[in-house]
Amino acid sequence: MNKRLSGLLTMSMCLFAGSTIATSAQAAAAKTNFAPLSQENASHIDRVLGELTRQHDNAPSLVKSARQPTSLALSSSLLASNTSQLSNDDDVLERLTAVASNSVSKFKQTGLASWYGRQFHGRKTASGDTFDMNGLTAAHRSLPLNCYVRVTNNTNGKSVVVKVNDRGPFSGNRVLDLSYGAAKRLDITNKGVGKVSIERVAGPQS
Repeated sequence: MNKRLSGLLTMSMCLFAGSTIATSAQAAAAKTNFAPLSQENASHIDRVLGELTRQHDNAPSLVKSARQPTSLALSSSLLASNTSQLSNDDDVLERLTAVASNSVSKFKQTGLASWYGRQFHGRKTASGDTFDMNGLTAAHRSLPLNCYVRVTNNTNGKSVVVKVNDRGPFSGNRVLDLSYGAAKRLDITNKGVGKVSIERVAGPQS
């Protein structure tokens, strides 16, 4: 085997070790480029390229993927599809978050409000605050803790802004449990309950 063929074989094996696999098209091109070689040398080249191609074709799919050049891997249809899916998922999550935020910020509800006071004074609320019966707070089943709502007595038009720092009420058809101090502002302490409207606001000054 002459030096030119030896060099070609060495180059071919290096290419294989470096995970650059010759395709059928590359094999044909190689044959064309080395047409001046003798028939015997061409036969050796065919065998080398054929062996490389065979090993590549018989390799597991994971190995084949690892052998692909970086540029080809990054532009593969599979990766492009996954990236597109991730992008779509992010867009959906952003839209859902925006809708949820708008829904919460525009929250309005009407129903019966009750109140609680002395028997719970000094106890911990769901948010970790210490319940102050004379403070302006309330318990709601689902509104975010530490948010603020404006509560209006639909009978007399009186309003008060309270901080939601507790969960409840969990019995009857009531939608809100006010602290004694907030219920007193709305003038519903004597009756025990009152029909109210609840509106989410940004803070106590809203």
